[in-house]
Amino acid sequence: MRIRRIPLLLLFAIGLVAVLTSPLYAQRLGDLRTDAIRLFEAGDYRSALSQFDEVLTRKPRDLEARSKRGITYLRLNQPAQAVADFDAVIRITPWAYSAHIDRGIARVMLGNYEEARKDFDQSLSLLAISFKRDSTSFANAHCGLGQVAHRLGQDDVAIEQYGIAIRANPSDPSGYLGRAEALVSKKDFEHALPDFDEAIRLNPRQSRAYAFRGDALWQLGRLKAALADFDIAVQLDNDNEEAHSRRGSLLAQLGENERALPDLDAVIRLDPRRAAAYKDRGGVLVRLGQYERAIEDLNKSIAIDPRRASAYQNRGAAYSGLAQYEKAVDDLNEAIHLDPANPGARTNLGLALFALGQYERALAEMNEAIRLAPNNSLVFLNRAGTYARLGLLERAIEDYNEALRLDPRAILAHVGLGKAHDSLGRRVQAIHSYDMALQLNPSNARVYTSRGNARRAEGDWKGAIEDFSKAIEINPKFAEAYVLRGWSLLCSDRDGAEADARAYLALQERPDSSTLYMSLLGALGARKAGNETEARVFLAGALSSGNGSAWPSPVLRYMYRSLPAKAMLEAAGDDLQKTEAHVFLALDLLQTGKRSWAVDHLRWARDHGEARSSSADLARVVLLSLESNNREALPQASAESGTPTARQ
Repeated sequence: MRIRRIPLLLLFAIGLVAVLTSPLYAQRLGDLRTDAIRLFEAGDYRSALSQFDEVLTRKPRDLEARSKRGITYLRLNQPAQAVADFDAVIRITPWAYSAHIDRGIARVMLGNYEEARKDFDQSLSLLAISFKRDSTSFANAHCGLGQVAHRLGQDDVAIEQYGIAIRANPSDPSGYLGRAEALVSKKDFEHALPDFDEAIRLNPRQSRAYAFRGDALWQLGRLKAALADFDIAVQLDNDNEEAHSRRGSLLAQLGENERALPDLDAVIRLDPRRAAAYKDRGGVLVRLGQYERAIEDLNKSIAIDPRRASAYQNRGAAYSGLAQYEKAVDDLNEAIHLDPANPGARTNLGLALFALGQYERALAEMNEAIRLAPNNSLVFLNRAGTYARLGLLERAIEDYNEALRLDPRAILAHVGLGKAHDSLGRRVQAIHSYDMALQLNPSNARVYTSRGNARRAEGDWKGAIEDFSKAIEINPKFAEAYVLRGWSLLCSDRDGAEADARAYLALQERPDSSTLYMSLLGALGARKAGNETEARVFLAGALSSGNGSAWPSPVLRYMYRSLPAKAMLEAAGDDLQKTEAHVFLALDLLQTGKRSWAVDHLRWARDHGEARSSSADLARVVLLSLESNNREALPQASAESGTPTARQ
């Protein structure tokens, strides 16, 4: 009898079937499947995905594994792969309404809204003929239709669909969250809040709900509560791009630009092609004075989306910060071309034109900005600043007041108003404006120095010194505050001027325009304290580091007693130097007890010196202090004009 040979391939197939149908193989596949489902239910989607892949490689018709892998793809934001799995499930079981719902969700994520709508409608048709009433799937299908309508801008339809979903399954947070988002889209923020609250109550671990509720609170002006929601959203999901974006934008609006940067960095990390993120970070960098870095970001934003007007606007501001005003004008003109109704771009264009000396065009652009946004405080604030720089202080005051009427919390408007009143000699009004600014932001060192200057001009030395001290407490490296406090201490006959001079000089890595003057202050303060050695150290250090003939070196040499007073006065060239010469001579004479002679020089500086100089201001306040203290009868001013005789 002849034995027939069985082909090798057939033998392999028979062996494979035997293995695949063996109890051991089935047990291993079952264990693998169980582990995949366990990881899925625990939310470890990346680990579950690899397990489902292996299960489906061995058993492609495992519908539960394929359906769960599709949902896993959705959770990992891979909707195209999810659609392929749901397609396979529907081919095998076309009556599976849940697969239609899941595929509809994937298609919404892909932007295929009409196809998604068909899936949700089909699921509802299948549910209608199903023997089982599945209220959860019924609600999910209506949520899907609500999402499609919302994405297509049909928010009234969306709200209706979400309402049906909520009535069918009131314990599902998705319906409340979807309806809240549709209400936000209609700018109905107040009615959106209860839905956000309920969504969060039902699922307090949902980052998206906190992010969107925070946005609604922001729109309602509840900034502290909005920031708290964004914080929670990021804590729950550090990859929540929108939460980072919104928190960064809100922090920037609040002036917390340093805190805003990490959030904007995160947005770019999560989506390197998001043009708006580069635009936003560029704007923050402009406000931080990091103009070169800002331009790099704004170049990227424009390369990704060359039609974004705000990117050109921000880059124009960066160029203005670098004093490249022609480039700024080009960018701002492009921003206006793309968005003619943009008041911010017109305001910035006005500022750039002002810097180029084109004052009429600058004001014309700012006037247009106000026409476009008559209820915008910022446009009035910027025009006020322009009027102030042109010396049109009364017009500036009108605009500052209008800015404050529109926004009583506009700190810069209070500060600008204070400076305008200060320049007009209205110290009481100026101090009131600075008070208001400090109530809004009690940690602004510069406002304390401005108020201190106004108090000093009013003869309130104690209040002035307290303000300068507060500025130094807030910012110990604020060099200008040491200058102001040091001179105030000296002129009000208080101790400590030399300490402020030392502090200032220690902060300066290299000499600047104030170094020699602070050396003079140090010498005067040391002599007042009876420390001639320290006074000469201040003077010798200044003389060794500077040009011996350049001003105010003659004053230093006089103070060092190597140049007579008359020669020092004669060395003064222009009116400003003559004013300073008389004031420093007067201060030195006061320390030696020659008060009446000192008064002659102070009066000369007040009456004949450079009126708008700080030296003339100093002469006025010292005279006021001497007269108010009435320590001795002051002689009447001489009827003769000219320079009083220098006395030693």
